[in-house]
Amino acid sequence: MEKLIKVSQERNKRLNKIEKLKQEHTPQEAWEKLEYYAKNGFSSIPEHDLSFFFKCFGIFYRPATPERFMMRVRIPGGKLTTQQALRIGEIAQKYGNDYIDLTTRMQVELRYLRIEDIPDVIKGLEEVGITSFQTGVDNFRNILQDPLDGLAFDNVIETWDTLLKIQSIFLKKEEWICKLPRKFNIAISGSYSNRCNVYGHDACFVLAEKDGEFGFNVYLGGKVGFTADYADVFLKEEEVPVFFEALARVFRDYGFRDSRNKNRLRYLIDAVGMEELIKAVEKTAGRAFETGGNTLTQMEGGEKTKVQLKDGTFAIHVVVPSGIFSGTDMIKAGELAQKFGNGELRLTVEQNMYIVGVPQEKIDELLSQEFFKKYKNNHSVFFNDLIACAGTEHCPFGVIPNKPDAIEVAGYLTEKYKIEDGKVRMYWSACQKGCGIHGLGDIGFVGVKFKKDGETKLGVDMYYGGTITGESEEGKLLIKSIPLEEAKFYAEELIIEYMNLKKPKESFENFYKRVLRKVSKEAIKFLVWFNNLIKNRYPSLRLSLNEHVLNNHFEEEEIFAFGYQLYRKATGKSPYSKPNILEIYDEPEPEKPSKINKEFPEELDSIVMKMISKKPEKRYKVFTEIEEDLKKVFNA
Repeated sequence: MEKLIKVSQERNKRLNKIEKLKQEHTPQEAWEKLEYYAKNGFSSIPEHDLSFFFKCFGIFYRPATPERFMMRVRIPGGKLTTQQALRIGEIAQKYGNDYIDLTTRMQVELRYLRIEDIPDVIKGLEEVGITSFQTGVDNFRNILQDPLDGLAFDNVIETWDTLLKIQSIFLKKEEWICKLPRKFNIAISGSYSNRCNVYGHDACFVLAEKDGEFGFNVYLGGKVGFTADYADVFLKEEEVPVFFEALARVFRDYGFRDSRNKNRLRYLIDAVGMEELIKAVEKTAGRAFETGGNTLTQMEGGEKTKVQLKDGTFAIHVVVPSGIFSGTDMIKAGELAQKFGNGELRLTVEQNMYIVGVPQEKIDELLSQEFFKKYKNNHSVFFNDLIACAGTEHCPFGVIPNKPDAIEVAGYLTEKYKIEDGKVRMYWSACQKGCGIHGLGDIGFVGVKFKKDGETKLGVDMYYGGTITGESEEGKLLIKSIPLEEAKFYAEELIIEYMNLKKPKESFENFYKRVLRKVSKEAIKFLVWFNNLIKNRYPSLRLSLNEHVLNNHFEEEEIFAFGYQLYRKATGKSPYSKPNILEIYDEPEPEKPSKINKEFPEELDSIVMKMISKKPEKRYKVFTEIEEDLKKVFNA
């Protein structure tokens, strides 16, 4: 552990302002004075409790709603009993304007709460076995698991008891409350399907097999922009809490406390290496752990509308667009779970839910209820897996409204494109903090501000290619600074390619792996950007990913293939006998498109000809060169 100790000491010579604040005050002080603040009103709350220590107990002040608070409620593994659902709904009705957000960590957020009511809210939650403790700042956050844990056919190890053992290590324990260098996310999955984005957390325990025995492989260091790294550790079920507690102590004792932006577990791993970290965990645990096995959580999860369960009953999906819910509807969902199911709701990372344990003979009656007219069992592919975190209306960090934007784009695509047998995950984050996990979406958006013509505009950066199968991977930044009102048009271009080229029942993620990975990011960016540039003036010139584009290996070859396609669209004939940049050296130069088609715009002649020139020295080499010339033509 010498390297770990040395690096930690060096990085912690200077403490950030939050660490200094934690030396001057404690979360316990804030908790003990909560009743006092409730009796004496908002003005009695000191700044350090208002802006920081309250968050240790899930109480977040939101300036967008003056003197009102958001409360984040811990729902372990997303499991809610009817009693808990009813209580949450009643609290939202009584104290929170009947508003609820379902979140990507399988929990709920109440809003519009007054300080005077918060002690009663906390008491009401605790009475039914749920809490808001440690759901913010430097704590272990809500633990995720497969929402169909213990129920689905592909669930090999039921993880609920292990989850509770992990949670019992830190929950409401003074030695852990706000003692970490930064927040810490945990997920555990005992299923073949990845229904909880299991690879995107600080600590991930993932179904695995070794020497004929099922257990968990460990992945560590996930955060926004990074999926977790393989730790080469295999754990039996009973070893998971032991490993976790040792890891937690290592992170607490040696994690970095200098820069708030560089003190997640990821940065400790980057500084000392995974092998050194695991050695420290083993020393702290007082035992060695086996090397990794064969990771089994590899699948998407298949059909989710109506999922048959091990006991012969069904899980019925409820689509809640962008997670915008209400107390009234939570009560109704709880009542439906009690009447038609086993009395349980399961929240999902897509901000939706399942009513579980529904016998087949009750499904039709359940789906005929008024509740399912508002929240569909099967929406369009653009809504079924939609994610959007809170935006400017509720979050001080939000750059764009976000939830309404996500719904607008999904609605636009739903209206135009009827895809009955696919899956598209559009994930929206209102800012770079990435609470909408945009990097894991098939298509991801993150809110930004940018300058255009001297004015500040609201917009999004667009990502593509995030995956949740296999060992997961972060999506790639495709296009920066898209005006917010145009986001739907940019997403549309990828959806058109998906529709035109997808196989039956193929998800966008599998389409990405089969098709889009064969094309450079620069080529996809050009296709999306170009099609949006010309769609109103020259819609017949729309580019697509045909076989000639897909069979190339270099950017220059892709440019040639797109140019070849444009020439054919403009003239109705091929510029050369073969669409191969290496086989045209002995062919004559083709005529300009405008010479063949008088309606073709002459200002595009030179661009198309430069894309397909037989002379290498005259051809474009990279797409940015074409973009610059097109911007001049279109004054873009």
